[in-house]
Amino acid sequence: MPVHSSFHNEGKHSTAFGGTENLSDIFKSFFKIEVATTEEMINKVFEVRYQVYCIDRPFEDPDQFPNNREHDAYDSGSAHALIRHRRTGDSVAVVRLVLAGYHPEQSDFPMEEPCIHRMSEQAQDTIAETPRQHMAEISRMAVCREFRRRLNEQGSPAGVTDQTTYADAESGKRAMPYISLGLFAAILRMSVKHNVTHWMAIMEPTQLRLLKRFGVEFDHVGPVIEYHGLRRPAFTEAASLINGILRRRPDVWDLITESGRYLPPIPLNRRTTAPRR
Repeated sequence: MPVHSSFHNEGKHSTAFGGTENLSDIFKSFFKIEVATTEEMINKVFEVRYQVYCIDRPFEDPDQFPNNREHDAYDSGSAHALIRHRRTGDSVAVVRLVLAGYHPEQSDFPMEEPCIHRMSEQAQDTIAETPRQHMAEISRMAVCREFRRRLNEQGSPAGVTDQTTYADAESGKRAMPYISLGLFAAILRMSVKHNVTHWMAIMEPTQLRLLKRFGVEFDHVGPVIEYHGLRRPAFTEAASLINGILRRRPDVWDLITESGRYLPPIPLNRRTTAPRR
């Protein structure tokens, strides 16, 4: 799943792209977000995951997947999405949203048992009080090998560091500096569709720092733990997170929500409504 356009590491963070184009326009000029609604698309997601999680960063045994498609027991109860490079159609990155399913009281989430008990008491209480049918885990966030190689980020499944920018040599324009924002836009689309009000995740500390720099801040973030590498568990109300982005970085809000087209549902116990533009 190579990305054939020419990307290079600029060596410094920048959000000033020049010209009159905004962050959302620039992202859309290079990439498109697709929620996987067909077997063919879901198989493409599994292929990217196999390359990342079985070959590049062997968290999983490749011998368990003779068809070169990494998957697990949670996938049948999950929503999946991918980001494609517009010019080539190649898959750049993937993510899944693990849902509670038809019997939420009997379900669990991949990170729940090993991670949640290590978070603060306040975070654990908030999680316990949240209706499970409205919770989901952000999971299997991965960027394809060629894309990470061109960013000099082979060591990170999510393909992020504190300072990375890339450009497309065909047009000379700077592209979106962090693919994580595109993946978050995909997560939001899936959450709106499935009435998800709260997210949990286990992320690389660098990825959390990067997202925070773009105004994406989780309500609760736990300590660094060993979980397929050093990770930090996090939990948040989706609407609270999206509202915070609007206050801090309206340009990022435009990209993630598609200018307000996708806004997360408000929990029933909240009287306030999400601000809209």
